[in-house]
Amino acid sequence: MNGYEPNLKLQEMVNGPKKPNKKLIYILSGVITLLLLIILIMAFSGTKIVEREVAQKKSLDDVSVELKYFIDTNKLDSLDAYGFDNLTRVAISDICYGVDNCKSISAEAVEEYIANVFDKKVTFSDVSCEVGDGTLYSYDSVNKKFVFTGNHNHEAIGTKALYTKINTIKRKNDKYELVLNKLYFNPTRSEYITTDPLGINRVYNSKEYMHTTEDGEDVDLTKLSANYENNFDELKNVGTRYKYTFAIKDGHYILENYEVINDDE
Repeated sequence: MNGYEPNLKLQEMVNGPKKPNKKLIYILSGVITLLLLIILIMAFSGTKIVEREVAQKKSLDDVSVELKYFIDTNKLDSLDAYGFDNLTRVAISDICYGVDNCKSISAEAVEEYIANVFDKKVTFSDVSCEVGDGTLYSYDSVNKKFVFTGNHNHEAIGTKALYTKINTIKRKNDKYELVLNKLYFNPTRSEYITTDPLGINRVYNSKEYMHTTEDGEDVDLTKLSANYENNFDELKNVGTRYKYTFAIKDGHYILENYEVINDDE
């Protein structure tokens, strides 16, 4: 070989080791960073896709059971008696359920119930009697509580259905529409079992369903429910039905709207 061939090891000892290519390092760092970002994005996107798939797999039958449980737990049958424009009365009914001498109710408890169940805020004032017999609860704005007036000599409207049957459930976008059929019995208003708490829309004569208990006579729910189930195709659009529109907020159901459907609709 002609000429002088430099000793590379000797050159490194004299000049120091060969410096790495900075441009190449920058490129490699950028590629690695980009790959990490892509992996993270795919991981999070995959989680959301799985969550959506799980939500979509929940059947409407399963959802209807959950919504019916929500209605039962929050004592929302009282809407049938008090209406959707009287949420304070509905809240008080739930808070006082099973409580003896429930004559003073915290406004904070009422506010919390309305927020959790309906995702609403209301302006508090006196609560009128549902049968037009004056003020039922007066609102004490100083002490932030509702006080029972006690000046009522009539039977209360029943706010617990004897039997509830799911009529239909529909999914509309991200909301659910549930329609329920209910049977009520209020002997102070009617001798009939009706589809409303006021004893107006008749279904059965209660005499056909009474049986003797330790406390006297009461409706035989086993017989009543069996008969209603067997004849539901003929009765599902008879009388009054109740339509609930639910949404999901922060992982739990809220009741956005409530309607009463009459037998001519």
